[in-house]
Amino acid sequence: MPDRPNIIVFFTDQQRWDSCGCYGQSLNITPNLDRMAAEGVLFRNAFTCQPVCGPARACLQSGQYASEVGVYTNGIALPTDGTYVAHHMSEAGYEVGYIGKWHLSSTAIIHPGARPGQDREINTRTQAVPPEFRGGFKDYWLASDTLEFTSHAYD
Repeated sequence: MPDRPNIIVFFTDQQRWDSCGCYGQSLNITPNLDRMAAEGVLFRNAFTCQPVCGPARACLQSGQYASEVGVYTNGIALPTDGTYVAHHMSEAGYEVGYIGKWHLSSTAIIHPGARPGQDREINTRTQAVPPEFRGGFKDYWLASDTLEFTSHAYD
């Protein structure tokens, strides 16, 4: 297997661009991020096409606008039949993992083939996000749909 770079994407919520030292913050509060930025690639001119968490994450995962992928507001799950960045990276031979806040599952997922009112719904605020709803991240998962509402939803 040829040598390839490790790829780590940090995607944060409600964080100003200048809150890290690598972007000019002088308080030295992000030394590890600053070191990684100095040793890797740092985006100096990046924009989000969505001001809301879930849709912004869906756009990053899918490479599509929120209206195309269908996640145009929080609380809408990323479609399970899509091809996302994790699928492409996995096909290229990378191990793919996700850590942190997913926010791409609806608050109540009904498994494919379930009969409404008869089969169990999964509340991703209190239970782990099922593997088929993880956007192709299959090798490592330490995440929850909405961390602020959960304490034991990691799987």
